Amino acid sequence: MRLSLVRKWLMNYLKMFKEILKNKKTHTFFLIFFLIIVASIFRFYNLNWDLGNFFHPDERNIDNAVARIIFFSQLNPQFFAYGGFSIYLYRAAADLTAFITHNSSWTSDWGLLNVIGRFFSALFSTITILPIYFLAKKLSNKKIALLAIALYTFTVTSIQTAHFGVTESLITLIGISICLFSVLLYKKLDLKTAIALAFITGIGIAAKTTTISYLIMPLASYFILLIKRQNKFTTLFFNFFIFAVVCFLVFIILSPYTFLDFGKFMESMNYESGVATGSLPVVYTLQFDHTLPYLFQIKNFFWQMGLNAIFAVLGFIYVLFMTIKKRKPEYIIFSIFPLIYFLYVGSWHTKFIRYMVPLMPFLIISASILLFKIKSRFERIGNLLIMFILITSIIWSLAFFSIYLRPQTRIEASKWIYYNIPYNSKVLNEQWDDGLPVSIGQFNPGLYQITSLAMYDQDGTDKINYLAQNLSASNYIIINSRRLYGTLIHLTDKYPITSKYYKLLFAGKLGYNQAASFTSYPGIFGISINDDSSEETFQVYDHPKVIIFKNVNHFSDEKIRKLLSN
Repeated sequence: MRLSLVRKWLMNYLKMFKEILKNKKTHTFFLIFFLIIVASIFRFYNLNWDLGNFFHPDERNIDNAVARIIFFSQLNPQFFAYGGFSIYLYRAAADLTAFITHNSSWTSDWGLLNVIGRFFSALFSTITILPIYFLAKKLSNKKIALLAIALYTFTVTSIQTAHFGVTESLITLIGISICLFSVLLYKKLDLKTAIALAFITGIGIAAKTTTISYLIMPLASYFILLIKRQNKFTTLFFNFFIFAVVCFLVFIILSPYTFLDFGKFMESMNYESGVATGSLPVVYTLQFDHTLPYLFQIKNFFWQMGLNAIFAVLGFIYVLFMTIKKRKPEYIIFSIFPLIYFLYVGSWHTKFIRYMVPLMPFLIISASILLFKIKSRFERIGNLLIMFILITSIIWSLAFFSIYLRPQTRIEASKWIYYNIPYNSKVLNEQWDDGLPVSIGQFNPGLYQITSLAMYDQDGTDKINYLAQNLSASNYIIINSRRLYGTLIHLTDKYPITSKYYKLLFAGKLGYNQAASFTSYPGIFGISINDDSSEETFQVYDHPKVIIFKNVNHFSDEKIRKLLSN
């Protein structure tokens, strides 16, 4: 009797499920829901991949600012490379977590604050799926929108950025959302839409002041409306006035010290812009010397999004062509920001890969539009290309995701150091890079005599003497990443001695032999993908190559001096 009831219940359930699946809207809902779940897994898994060691320098700066905030007696973050919104958000979440767990460390421990920042980064990255879908649907159709969010789900740079507690995930979400609401505003001039757009834009500027460039999208929307509806000038002006006021108020409320500490804010902005454009030379941007604007960024698109980079670039060119040919207002609003942003930011001397992250949704939608355009002309070829790009995107994302399934290389290297290098040994690290070993349990760097080599110092006789004295007196050299040698070894004009030092060291001609190395390249099916040719910051934070050299021949400082002088 019970079995028959269970069977009857199962049959009714299956019948109901089949009816649900017959509904196309239900199909779409389930697919979007499935992609959100998959995107969440890729982005939320192992957020504490570095065991609280915060290897990203921007994370350290943000965590320091968050720890400084005390609601409501101390609200000045004293850090303006990023806006106040993210800092206040992380602090509010830290206070709430500390209250729930009865653990005040959540408000002061940088490692714990980092996890909070990464949680929000993963969250913002995941929900970016929604504005991508609705914008692509508005621009084209549902099929293109579904392909766009599928490609975004498996976009490597989004997965990586979600594992850092910085603002790139948030401003990417903000950017594509502003574009969506700007298109909606054009389609229906409505005060509610304008206010929503103002809130989103204000939050974006409060998160990172440079996102003021996003204003070009709502401005384009209003300008097109002004041309098309000149008889509605009063309505348009009032709508725009409300938009501007609300946007400014949201910005002021969420990042008040942009104005209250305006001198420090401008000092920070001048520094950041100087570093970006190259007018203020700093050692950590030397990797960009002799790099070609635009081509350098396009080359790194392949690391950021796999082979889809081909169709992303071609797709955006196609969208621009259609924008000029058909002058569709939606396409103008969609393409104006990524075009101007890429032309401007791409010309900078400093070309960190994260600068291109806000463009990813626009490029992915463009790729989807082009792929379906090819499909409409050549159905079989189009279907094959769509499947090929989807499969390769999935493979590349799985390969990259594998680095979060393994212990971080700096952690593994630290364990090796504690178990293989005798305590009190003289160990050389490099300045401007994270020192090793890191603390693990009862082990800490104080067990060794550690000196950081100033490799960026000017080359000359003093540099030769400095290197010779340190190398002859030390037992081990630990190279934490390719951050220094990956650049300096090639700058033979500016750093001839330093370049030679690295070449001799790697050739085993300075008395040091390689004792151990630790890599965690993206890999799948037993195949590792060497990403040493990527932009430095794509690798050195979460999966750097660590190399440890042991002094086996103990050359005198005089011999080392001669080797470096010849």
